[in-house]
Amino acid sequence: MNTIFTLLRKDCLTFWRDPLAVVLTFAVPAVLILIFGMAFSGGGGPSGIRLLIVNETEDSPIASGIIQALQQESTFQVHTHRTLPDGSTIPLDRSRAEYLLRSNPSTFRYALIIPENLVPDSFGLHLEWLYNPQNSIENGIVQGMLQKVLFSNAFPLLIQDFFNQWIPDELAEFDENLASVISQFFPVSKEDLEGNLWPFNQTPILPANNADSDQNFLENLIALDGTQIFGNQRNPATQSVAGFAVMFVLFSLSGAASSLFYERDKHIFLRLLSGNVSRGQILFSKFIFCSLLGLLQMAALITFGHIVFDIISSPHQLLPLALISLFTACAATAFGMLLAAIAKTPATANGLGSFIILSMSALGGAMFPLFLMPAFMRDFIAPLTLVFWGVDGALGVLWRDASITDLWLHFSVLAFITCAILAFAKFRFDRSDIFR
Repeated sequence: MNTIFTLLRKDCLTFWRDPLAVVLTFAVPAVLILIFGMAFSGGGGPSGIRLLIVNETEDSPIASGIIQALQQESTFQVHTHRTLPDGSTIPLDRSRAEYLLRSNPSTFRYALIIPENLVPDSFGLHLEWLYNPQNSIENGIVQGMLQKVLFSNAFPLLIQDFFNQWIPDELAEFDENLASVISQFFPVSKEDLEGNLWPFNQTPILPANNADSDQNFLENLIALDGTQIFGNQRNPATQSVAGFAVMFVLFSLSGAASSLFYERDKHIFLRLLSGNVSRGQILFSKFIFCSLLGLLQMAALITFGHIVFDIISSPHQLLPLALISLFTACAATAFGMLLAAIAKTPATANGLGSFIILSMSALGGAMFPLFLMPAFMRDFIAPLTLVFWGVDGALGVLWRDASITDLWLHFSVLAFITCAILAFAKFRFDRSDIFR
């Protein structure tokens, strides 16, 4: 029994001897619980989804009521104006809204057009809806919330507008006389009753000559003409394929770069350095190998995704897809080499790598859609991760047919991340014992 306790004490001392490994043991699940908890349990649902609104009517009370109701809905972050270079603002127009949806699809995916003929000759509302269903769950939630707001707020305004048009003038006099009689026998003033005697929240009787009276009333009450901006006839599984491809490439390359420890422990570096080989050449050769390995893995995963879900729609997508995969693989390789540069043991590198990769994957949109996160995490924290740029770039090619020029920002950010991390890793390698 004493032998067992002695061995147990040895294992405890070995475990506590590496403080970083101890912290990671408890920090990794705690941080993931925090991220997933904030994404799936906070605030009663998604919030801050950007919605562009173009009002083409002239001082329509129904249009103003719709905009005000949408502004009060926490699901949406409503944009009705654009800012000019001189700091002034003007209302959004249709062309500007379409430009934002097409040029900045990572930020703007939905636009509501309130046309001039908002209330057509037949009873009901006519609206136009521009959307980019990049994520089918988000698209369903947005359209559901939009319909809820329209039926809850625009419908009473529409009924009141209908009564104002169809109720004869004699009824206004009857309303006034009725209010006068009621105020004599009940403790309510005539002024409060006037204009409030008719049930505007109920369905009115339509004119007998309504040509659409044989159709379902609710289906024709609010006509929402939808136009899909991107992703026509594309598989929604594209989001999952792009996200998990980037995440698992990160895991693979962080492990491949950590093989530096193996070569150190086997004294391979000392043999290489004894010849005509420099430290920089060793690191650069390892970087090229791992980057090519990552590119190959991305290609294999996307090919598998295409075989299963048919996500590649055109041969023109292959070159930009290869480039965004290469840039993502280079950034992931640099990250893995950074782990090897700052960690002292392979166990520490693997634990730290799992912690950072899982956190970046959750924050960057690889594990679940970004719209589930609080607005500040989606807008300010997610873009700080290389996962965000890799996933968004791959999704841009597969879903939006983005060209090489369309992805210039993604290439620039990933290249900057790669160079910055490699420079710091080289600095650390020069002062570590990895080559000793």
